[in-house]
Amino acid sequence: MGDHTYKIVKNKVTEGLQDMESRKGRFRAFDAIRPAMLKMVPNYPELSDRLRKIKKYSMDHMDEVIAKAQRSLEGKGCTVYLAETVDDAQRYIASLIPNEGLVVKSKSNAGKEINISHYLEDRGVTVVETDLGDRINQLAKCEASHSLAPAIHIPIETITELFSEEAGTTLECTPEALVVSARKGLRNFLVKADVGISGANAIAADTGSIFVTENEGNIRAVSMMPKVHIVIAGVEKIVSTLEDAMQVVRAAAVFGVGQDIGTYVSVISGVSESLDPDLEEYSHGQGPKEVHIVLLKNGRKEAIDAGFKESLYCINCGSCLNFCPVYAEVGAKYGYKYLGGRGLVFAAFHGDLEKSEENGLSLCIGCQRCQSACPVQMATPAMLWKLRQDAVSKKGLGWKKDLVFSMLTKPQTLPVVSRLATTFGKLALKESGKGMTSRLTFNSLGLPQERVIPRFSDKSFTKIAKPKMIAKPIKKVGFYPGCVVNYTETDLGEALLHVLGENNVEVKLAKEDVCCGIPSVVSGDLDHAKTMALKNIEIYSSFDIDALVFVCPSCAVAFKEEYPKLFAEDSPELQEKVKKLALKVKDINEFLIQDIELKPPKQIVTETVTYHDPCHLARSMGVKKEPRELIQKIPGLKYVEMQDADTCCGFGGSFSLSFYELSQRINEGKLKNVADTEATTLATSCPGCMVHFRDGIAQHKMKQKVSHVIQILSRAYGRR
Repeated sequence: MGDHTYKIVKNKVTEGLQDMESRKGRFRAFDAIRPAMLKMVPNYPELSDRLRKIKKYSMDHMDEVIAKAQRSLEGKGCTVYLAETVDDAQRYIASLIPNEGLVVKSKSNAGKEINISHYLEDRGVTVVETDLGDRINQLAKCEASHSLAPAIHIPIETITELFSEEAGTTLECTPEALVVSARKGLRNFLVKADVGISGANAIAADTGSIFVTENEGNIRAVSMMPKVHIVIAGVEKIVSTLEDAMQVVRAAAVFGVGQDIGTYVSVISGVSESLDPDLEEYSHGQGPKEVHIVLLKNGRKEAIDAGFKESLYCINCGSCLNFCPVYAEVGAKYGYKYLGGRGLVFAAFHGDLEKSEENGLSLCIGCQRCQSACPVQMATPAMLWKLRQDAVSKKGLGWKKDLVFSMLTKPQTLPVVSRLATTFGKLALKESGKGMTSRLTFNSLGLPQERVIPRFSDKSFTKIAKPKMIAKPIKKVGFYPGCVVNYTETDLGEALLHVLGENNVEVKLAKEDVCCGIPSVVSGDLDHAKTMALKNIEIYSSFDIDALVFVCPSCAVAFKEEYPKLFAEDSPELQEKVKKLALKVKDINEFLIQDIELKPPKQIVTETVTYHDPCHLARSMGVKKEPRELIQKIPGLKYVEMQDADTCCGFGGSFSLSFYELSQRINEGKLKNVADTEATTLATSCPGCMVHFRDGIAQHKMKQKVSHVIQILSRAYGRR
């Protein structure tokens, strides 16, 4: 990402962070939707896997299901138009509407994709949005800020002013009064409309049935009151069978708003059969005389060919937005046409990688909450990382990151940097109760004066570490400390050696390490990542060990998941070596609970502890219960579970350097949950999270200590 693009993104982030009114609206919606969704999803344990299979089959057989749907729809009297481009779709739709005609339109993401409302208005057509949220946006002359709740950014007082002006009278500022006014205002448009435009939640290829689901009833009116009904849908909306389409509709309700089914579900299977052929004049409300289905190709085939097929599994339920920490803080500033990370993929597979970069490609923090909340388990972060690779291959990495990642590939470089930072750092840094703070402001490096950063160690962990000599070990493990432990959190490395020594586990250390490569991977820089990975693979594959343990889950994910991907097309010998090493990867919490019989700690620890789940550990590695089990084995310790323990802390490595204010805003919500527990110690299992929490705690003048689970366990084994 170049300096110019970075400034564009930074300005968007700043605007999003400053718009506190929109933020209030988003969080009001989240407070209602998130609990309902989390309560409803367990009632349908097989729905997500079933839906993913349905969507995968449809995309794997795209040409076949399109042809089948076209035959079925045309057999029901519908007209099907396959639009290769946005221009094709716009021109065809405009040809169906009389000059200065009246169009009533329901909410349609595909309609927004082709910008149909503005296109028609520019040609003298009156377009009236009938979805309440979209109608509010239309009157306010602003864009949607959520796929299901498009006007959550507008306060009710403003909405009252807009509707009062339209109605010509002062309305009561209550939701009930506004809904009544909106219905009255829309009724006249619906009766007089020439054309109704809607989207589609799903199209069943076998029966030629179009499914739309809603909670207001406006889509039903749009689809039956005007004499012409136009449906705009991407070809990915087509599924094989009527039963498959019902699964899509159910999933949209369950995952989108936490309902078992939408309030209204309409199934449109052709033109109205109730029309009286003897009537000369069309009577509104009989059902449409014409139904036109505009199927958008518009880059979908190119997306599949480029490796983004999974993006077409999306059912536009908005669940990913409801759980994305970046969207929560900056709203519609993140995404392009389709909001959030999926919108950035959308922009790129339409051939506009620059639009993707300018609208937040660098903002995904990789927490994977979108993926875990998605009804089709869409791997949006992985697709965004792939787009970053494309950007790096086309434009380069940029000299700053290239310099840093080059340094991280050389084992001899970081110790020199660490010594320089220790020796000369005090010229730019000063002591803080929690670490170091800047004497000067380095905002371009993510280092404002108030930011607390870790102290650099005089010597790296690998230089000072002395693993306990064990005559008859129960297990032999290698330990990969990672950059943070090696150069700033050396005490965490010492704590791990102590805990494993107490449990008669032999530990082997490398004489020198390079970075795990995960910062390069998420930046799209695979060249440096592969260089780092190869060095680590050679070092640790030579160890005679039962497991390779980690205190940093990001490093563990690099070895376990990213290395096999990096070398998936290399020699079979290298692939086998990588696979064997990946199988030995264990987070330390996982190892202590699953692989050995843990020695009971005896030392009483009088602390009240709460626990934060690191994103890579909880979602990528599935390790959640093990840290809690370890904490609760410690005598004297009181454990308190915090609300939303698995939400992101906002660190994200280099993300917190590039977008520090956003990173801290995400962290604030987490710290509030910590404070609510009244814990004296915040425990976690990630050195990066520890660094970020210490900074946030210092900024907010909180008193909690921050410790890795292993440090607390080490204290319970008597280490001071």
